[in-house]
Amino acid sequence: MHVNHQAHEPVRHLLVVGDERDIVARARELRPGLRTSVLCTHQEARKTGITDSHRRVVVVEAGAPLDEWIAAARFVHAAEPVDRVVCYGEEGQEPAAHIALELGLPWHSPETVRAVDDKRLMRERLAAAGVDDTPCLEATTAEEITAFGERVGYPLICKPGRGVGSQGVVRCEGPADVAEKLEVTFTAAAGLPRSAVLVEPFHEGEEFSVECLSENGEHIALCVTKKFLVPGRFVELGHVLPAPLPASEEERIVAAVTAALDALGIREGATHTEVIVGESTVRIVETHLRQGGDRIPYLLREARGADIVAALARQSIGVPSLGEVRGALEKAAGEPRSAAIWYAVPQATGELLEVRGAEEIRTRSGVCDVVIRSAPGDRLGPVARSADRPAHVWAVADSPEAALETVRGAVADLRFVVGIPGGLG
Repeated sequence: MHVNHQAHEPVRHLLVVGDERDIVARARELRPGLRTSVLCTHQEARKTGITDSHRRVVVVEAGAPLDEWIAAARFVHAAEPVDRVVCYGEEGQEPAAHIALELGLPWHSPETVRAVDDKRLMRERLAAAGVDDTPCLEATTAEEITAFGERVGYPLICKPGRGVGSQGVVRCEGPADVAEKLEVTFTAAAGLPRSAVLVEPFHEGEEFSVECLSENGEHIALCVTKKFLVPGRFVELGHVLPAPLPASEEERIVAAVTAALDALGIREGATHTEVIVGESTVRIVETHLRQGGDRIPYLLREARGADIVAALARQSIGVPSLGEVRGALEKAAGEPRSAAIWYAVPQATGELLEVRGAEEIRTRSGVCDVVIRSAPGDRLGPVARSADRPAHVWAVADSPEAALETVRGAVADLRFVVGIPGGLG
């Protein structure tokens, strides 16, 4: 945060940049009479169905220059002074940082947002701080990647410099497949702001994510989550939390993550950090200035009692949150529970006709929800990105193993009826 002199003054008017999510509704519950305005793109306005409870909604064209976002914020501020700027997703982070700086309000600095968003710059910051010395290359040609591979060794990971949903992440086993894999990444990155791809050595180890909440530079790790990937892909198949780890291993992971947050200048808000853990190393894959996806906040609330949505709502109106979160975690420690989520990966390819079994699965002990993400008429195919996963189940249990058994069994019992082109009717 580059300004904090208003951190504890009452917030009467909140400027939300991007997707409002359900955090704004929680903030209104905490502070009746809270006034809100929104700056967002057409796509965000359509996706979230902006409510009429806002004082004003200003729509900015996707890809508009920062000056346009700042001008729109000045217009809102002139009409009704803004007390705080917030952004709960990834797309609006950079405009929000510059708007907050322009208006002299607390939020992440543009330098912090850039260091998180630009994977090459993130690597430089982490290496300089002694947190993670993973070499990386920002490349535009196969020749550059091949030379890098000769220097650091194979396999390599190539990914868009700015990407979402694991889209375009590929593994290069050797120089022979660099050109083909690079084309996959470039194709995935075609609509993204950066043209180069980031190349790094592939790290062997288990994958985890860490949810943190920060306030005035102090970080609390809410949970370490174990991640499972779709075989042969870099797309999440499931999560379980808390991860079944010895206390010493959890402490090692948390220490690396909080050191990374400090190195990147993160002082406030929620972060979701992905790591790969080896025998003697904790490698930072990336971090995000937001809560985790894949329903992790719901799993976290059920298993550990920490409601990150409520915490962010309190922070949005200038109310300290770490004390309440810390108390919830301490209480949950005496009543340990686990939560897990698992995604369906249908084997058949074709048009989805129906999904069977969801209603029965919802009645099973421990199951919290069954969500069918695809509708009849959608095409099912290979899972290459997070958006390709057609359904998921999440549940709670007394242990990580039991939670995983529940969700895996439930997903296995979902039946996807698919029409195969050329098949018999």
